Amino acid sequence: MKHQVIIENGFTHLKNELENAIEWGEFEVKQNGFHADAVFMVNGKKLFVETKNEIRPIQVEHLNERKNHFGNLLVIANYITPNAKQLLKERGINYVDEQGNIWLKFKPVYIHIEGIPKQKTPKQKKNRAFTKAGIKVVFQLLLDKELINTTYRNIAENAEVALGTIPKVIEGLQAEGYLIKKNKDQLVMVNHAELLTRWQEEYTQRLKPTLFVKRYRPTDQNFHVNWKKLQLQHDTVWGGEPAADILTNYLKPEQYILYTNQHQQDIMKAYRWVPDEEGEIYIYKKFWNTPIDKNHQAPALLTYAELMDTKDSRCIETATMIYEQYLQKP
Repeated sequence: MKHQVIIENGFTHLKNELENAIEWGEFEVKQNGFHADAVFMVNGKKLFVETKNEIRPIQVEHLNERKNHFGNLLVIANYITPNAKQLLKERGINYVDEQGNIWLKFKPVYIHIEGIPKQKTPKQKKNRAFTKAGIKVVFQLLLDKELINTTYRNIAENAEVALGTIPKVIEGLQAEGYLIKKNKDQLVMVNHAELLTRWQEEYTQRLKPTLFVKRYRPTDQNFHVNWKKLQLQHDTVWGGEPAADILTNYLKPEQYILYTNQHQQDIMKAYRWVPDEEGEIYIYKKFWNTPIDKNHQAPALLTYAELMDTKDSRCIETATMIYEQYLQKP
């Protein structure tokens, strides 16, 4: 029933634009092992329909497989993230969202409607799980699912937040349905994939911008070839594209993200980098307190989040690889 409502809403938006050029074909179509939720007829040609509640970049490759099978695919969703929309367009996948934003390129039809905002929902009580401090705590809980049943002090020390933050975050996660009581004394994390996606969005939009320190450029002309040989000091770790390359040996970095608590003067002295507003080296404040990987790379979860925040198809592809190899199973 939920899928039917989404389909009907999308069909209505298209009907307003296409009038008699579009007709409803049928529900529930199976074709050589692939399933479509419906078929629309546009100028007599079949347009296969896939419905989702939300579409995020991580889902686009799966949708592209369906598009390659059916030939003509239309995705109808309640919400599609801006980055996902860009990726859908690059792959020639048509879409309609709940508000009536449309991208339909289906010869001879071309419709592009964008900028209709999502309707505001009534203001709800602030959930402490996704404040800046809460994002740090959720990060630790996603890294180690057993951490939730240790002491509040242990969680706070790992996340580098005040002790009083922890019960508020736990209460928020319970209210959102991400934590449930296993028994009287133990909590268990549920809806892991959904929480991971939620954390990724909250981190890149809310916390990451506040961690930015400065951009630098290397004085070594061979930096782009030899960056892996650099002896990082103290608690400094690679993030973003360099960390992804270490994890997958697949992505050649163009931007070099580092997380550190090292002083700027020490950074310039140690690595012979100079401040540059156009530099390819981005320094961010490290926000966690757990053991450093031997390769001095940020956790896979953080690397995944940073790649998913880009609109670069190769970064998104690498993020998908990291998700499948390191993050898919909680």
